[in-house]
Order: sequence, then C-alpha cells, then structure tokens
Amino acid sequence: MRYLSLILFSLFIIFSVDFATQNTDPVVLHYTFDWLKFSYQSERPVFVPVFFSFASGIIFCVFYFFIYHSVLLRNLRKQKKEIKRLKRQIEKDLEKHGSMEERNSELQQIVESVQNSVDANSDVESK
Repeated sequence: MRYLSLILFSLFIIFSVDFATQNTDPVVLHYTFDWLKFSYQSERPVFVPVFFSFASGIIFCVFYFFIYHSVLLRNLRKQKKEIKRLKRQIEKDLEKHGSMEERNSELQQIVESVQNSVDANSDVESK
C-alpha cells in the first residue's frame, strides 16, 4: 500500500507531462467581477486551466484533511482525558472498598466473638 501511492503519483506526473505537451492550443480566459468593476482576460494553453483546477481541488482536499484530522485528534484527546478520569475514580472506589472490606472483616470477627460468648452463656444456663 505504501508503494502504491508512489506508483500512482509517478503515473500522474507522467500523464501530466504528456497532457501538457499534447494540449498546447491557446484558450482565452475571461474573469469579471461586475460589482468590483474588475475584469481580467488572458490567453493561455489548454493545460494551464486544467492543472489549476486539479491543483485547487488538491489544495482544498489537503485543507479539509487537516481540519478533519485536527477534529479527530481533539476528540481523541478528550476521550483519553475521560479514560484517565474514570481510571482514577475506579482506583479511589477500589481503595474505598478495600478499607470497607477490612472494616467488614473486623465487624465479622466482633459478631463471631459475640455469638461465641452468647453460645457459651446459653450452654452455661442450660446446664
């Protein structure tokens, strides 16, 4: 895939040079802005406006890619921050539950000792 883009680019360059050498007929370009009272007229070979059209399309795609890529990177950064925040919260909850488990084991021992003493007292009373 890496070399495919290089091959396609080289084919595009070869096609471009071939197209430019075969299409040298002049074309008259008219460009006017009526509200600015601006008018421009030029005579160029056919390949010049074609290549400028391709170049403007490529430049537009590059700008669009960078904008879209920056939006994706921003979203990725937000997600990474959210993941870090959630991991910290999980760690805090685990620490809290860990201390609660210790407390539960202490309470369980107290309950067992109270039950043992109650059982011992009931054994003594029943005799």
